[in-house]
Amino acid sequence: MLESIALNKSQSAGWKKVVRKETKIIKPYIPGKPIEEVKEEYGLEKVIKLASNENPLGVSPLVEKTIKEEISNINRYPDGGSSTLKRDLAEKMDVDEDMLTIGNGSDGLLKVIAEAFLESNSRVIISYPSFVEYKFVSQLMGCQIVRVWMRDYRQNLQGILDAVTSDTKMIFLTNPDNPTGTMLPDKEIRKLLDRLPDDIIVVLDEAYHEYVQGPDYPDGINYIKEGYPVIILRTFSKVYGLAGLRLGYAVSCAGIREVLMKVRDPFNVNHIAEKAGKAALADEEFVQRTIAVNEEGKEYLYGELDRMGLYYVPTQANFLLIKVDMDSDILFKKLLKRGIIIRSGKPLSFPGHIRVSIGLPEENREFIRNLELTLE
Repeated sequence: MLESIALNKSQSAGWKKVVRKETKIIKPYIPGKPIEEVKEEYGLEKVIKLASNENPLGVSPLVEKTIKEEISNINRYPDGGSSTLKRDLAEKMDVDEDMLTIGNGSDGLLKVIAEAFLESNSRVIISYPSFVEYKFVSQLMGCQIVRVWMRDYRQNLQGILDAVTSDTKMIFLTNPDNPTGTMLPDKEIRKLLDRLPDDIIVVLDEAYHEYVQGPDYPDGINYIKEGYPVIILRTFSKVYGLAGLRLGYAVSCAGIREVLMKVRDPFNVNHIAEKAGKAALADEEFVQRTIAVNEEGKEYLYGELDRMGLYYVPTQANFLLIKVDMDSDILFKKLLKRGIIIRSGKPLSFPGHIRVSIGLPEENREFIRNLELTLE
């Protein structure tokens, strides 16, 4: 009898009554397809992934050495404050250590920021289209989201300023932008910051800042030093190649950092990630080689796409947004069958476009060869 009651309860939907209403409207993040899944699905021996803006060189040899050495220490809890990594970051960027919050990737830090400052009916402004996690964390907190559409593939800062009301609490920007790769110059950001009330926090995501070659690209940390209510997000996932370890950091004034530390999870950065991040910072040669490979790949792709007559958005990051004269989901699937993983622009709110990570020379050549064959 008791077993029958327990079974009936386990099959009931009563638990649905306690699900937060905010979670009912959230759509889970869909990452780029993993290589092994594509191999298995299509019976392929070789697959090239150019979908998630990863570092095609892998990681620094110094990082590999450090990870091997630290394996024997993973039975211990990590340093809860990531003190040695924080010290190295502070020295590298010339900031105080109490301006740094280390986290489980930029995604994890975005959630910490939302939990610290946003609440039900808070009004947030998001440049659109943009990284979906800004929308996710805002929806999770029950915020009123205002989307300001881009113009000519660039974030519309005047439109954002026009959308500000007395209820606005936070603005999300990204520089360079994902998925377009375009950059906001210093004078445009300063113009926005100077006109905003001082009770609005601007979250400036600089995940791809190391790749930027534009001379008027700002160092967002200067805004913090000058007293603007800005939180800078940076990551080890891109130029440092540590995407699989989930490691990022936020830079802010000490007061904002103190609030963030109250809501972040204890031990939110694992031991291997912290030590790998410290090693990655020490290998500047690897970083410069990564940037050089990216620039070489960028110029090659520009030339080939020009030859093919395809429009692309000149990028300041390690990916390209390319306009194609067909359904981007169909093109994505056709390339997938050929062993090339890219991102369709449709889920990125750029239908008729594809986003392609810049890879190694041979990967870029294979992408172009298969793109031409697919578009014939």
